[in-house]
Amino acid sequence: MLTADDVLRARFTATKFRDGYDQDEVDDLLDRVARTLRAREGGEPTTDPVTVAEIDAARFSVRRFTEGYDEVQVDALLTEVRATLVAPAVARPAAAPAPGSGAASGGAPGDVPGLLPSKPSSGWRRLFGR
Repeated sequence: MLTADDVLRARFTATKFRDGYDQDEVDDLLDRVARTLRAREGGEPTTDPVTVAEIDAARFSVRRFTEGYDEVQVDALLTEVRATLVAPAVARPAAAPAPGSGAASGGAPGDVPGLLPSKPSSGWRRLFGR
């Protein structure tokens, strides 16, 4: 799953003597993708979100003998973007547990950091390990 930061950090090889996608067109779409993902990450609405249909229909002008972006690299990123948009939105991770609670402070065996602690078991279960 990509995050907005992943999209913003993406870099592509510049082409000059072979076909490449128009850099401005790619950058404009990826800026919208980053805004869309940032809104999803925060659970907030956004104006003009990018849809899966837009990713599927994305076509960029091809540049020859001027700098463009490597087509294969851009297409690979857009494939990842599409997979991220299709997947259900994932909310931001919950805040760290308060000191003195949960697995970090010796919670029940089997507790996993970031998840709710398991329900306390009865004395018989603790005694017999069931």
